[in-house]
Amino acid sequence: MALIEIKDVLKTYRVMNGVQTKALRGVNLSVEEGSFVSIAGSSGSGKTTLLNIIGALDKPDEGSIIYEGRDITPIPVNQLSDFRLRKVGFIFQAYNLISTLTAIENTEYVMLLQGVNARLRRERSIDILKRVGLEEFIDRRPTQMSGGQQQRVAVARAIVSEPKVILADEPTANLDSATSMDLISLMRELNREKKITFIFSTHDEMVMSQADHVFHMKDGKFES
Repeated sequence: MALIEIKDVLKTYRVMNGVQTKALRGVNLSVEEGSFVSIAGSSGSGKTTLLNIIGALDKPDEGSIIYEGRDITPIPVNQLSDFRLRKVGFIFQAYNLISTLTAIENTEYVMLLQGVNARLRRERSIDILKRVGLEEFIDRRPTQMSGGQQQRVAVARAIVSEPKVILADEPTANLDSATSMDLISLMRELNREKKITFIFSTHDEMVMSQADHVFHMKDGKFES
């Protein structure tokens, strides 16, 4: 059974003057547990919208999102936050770190929301920050770190609670090629070790080359 199934998903946004933009046009996708999947395509192709819907940050207008055999589409918006907290990790292009928190505090944040006790939160956070090469930066705030270091904190935060799936939206877009390769290699290593499913969007050929499966999007649907 697939971990995630996307069935006939449509999404339309209304923009200025009532004009409609069809972001997704009948998308179907099946993702096996433990896979490393790339959603490829140019800006405006629908990649980010699809990731937001897979991660329950947005709802489709039509179609179904099925996790482990359960259709989450009918779940009310106010109940989806718990699903995201328990099942999904996010890595954003803009990092989305909390500027007033240190690297270790940002890493602990999801576990704090989950109710994990302070000692275990700290132990697990230190361990994962060591894994991503930031052992000496645990007490630094985002403004005291480079873009690559901030993105590694974002990876640590997403991984530390070991969710079923991690969604990464253009995770290397703001990084140089060497840092990008290091980051993707790290994600790949953690994918293999911990069997966490990764789905990431990109238009970078180097990043795509590391994926098990690459799905190309254009104009809101997958190219055949």
